[in-house]
Amino acid sequence: MPQIPIILPMIVLGLVVGSIVKSKSSKISKKKLSSASLVAGLSNSIHAYLLYLLTPAQVAPRGTGVPTTGTFTPPTGALPLEGIASTSEASFVGASFLAAFFVVFLVLGIAALYARPGKGEEFQEALEATSETSEEEAAFVSS
Repeated sequence: MPQIPIILPMIVLGLVVGSIVKSKSSKISKKKLSSASLVAGLSNSIHAYLLYLLTPAQVAPRGTGVPTTGTFTPPTGALPLEGIASTSEASFVGASFLAAFFVVFLVLGIAALYARPGKGEEFQEALEATSETSEEEAAFVSS
């Protein structure tokens, strides 16, 4: 099984962040958040499915099971080691969907919480108050 791809969620995330920056609005709507997460998840699961089809199954090398001395009896109830090929296609595609969905959802969700309009207004007010006091201090020092 190949590793879970994350290139498509990063591309979707870049497109969404770019559209938010271009719109000059720091607000991320719930609709944009959920649709970007779903698009990333679906595109990543399609990519994972194609990757799974194109990548040949790899089987980990097994020992021969022949001991050097005495007779060998395999343990009862033990499954043979099949390595990476034992992972199913459905679990790989599902894990790829969930990984992409949660990467985009969490990054945009944290960005939405961090860039709330109330926090930015408080910052602007504090910045203006600081600039006023520095102007007063400059006038006081010069006189």
